[in-house]
Amino acid sequence: MRILISQIEHIRPPRNFVFDALERSYYRFLQGHELVPVPNIIKVPDIDYDCLVLTGGPDSVARNKTENLLFYDAFNKGVPIIGICHGAFAINDICGGIHGKVSGHLDKDVVITMEGSDHTVRCYHTQSIEKLPAEFVAIANDKRGNIEAFKHVSRPIYGIIWHPERMDVPVLPAEVKKLLDWVPSV
Repeated sequence: MRILISQIEHIRPPRNFVFDALERSYYRFLQGHELVPVPNIIKVPDIDYDCLVLTGGPDSVARNKTENLLFYDAFNKGVPIIGICHGAFAINDICGGIHGKVSGHLDKDVVITMEGSDHTVRCYHTQSIEKLPAEFVAIANDKRGNIEAFKHVSRPIYGIIWHPERMDVPVLPAEVKKLLDWVPSV
């Protein structure tokens, strides 16, 4: 599967050189797929793709504009979209959801309930999803009721607030595993 994948934008002082970067862990996490990292140049690549992954990491104006374009391109084409941490918040924001704040989730293990079972996941966020957009439902929550994963009710669009790519044994919703034909690396 060919996956378009967003990148963080890094500006390095003192001359403010601009770099786009993709965390290496995504290559292990999505092994077996062709990853096409998209630069933050506010343009959708003119290539066919099978899935869009909006990654975690810090915001930037160029990144947000690029991810908005990528989201609408994938949405209009009916291509599956997976948002991880920042990417999940981007999906929530683009579709009209509301963000809030959460404590105890920055560089911490958090117990979530998903698909009737408890799982320990690694979190790196201080935001929360206060309200999901219409046509989205929560599919994982932490013990305090905070939304930790969500999906669109009729389209293949998923948001995962934790970082599965940073886990030795990634935790994923069953539908995302199936979509990615995901098998843990050995």
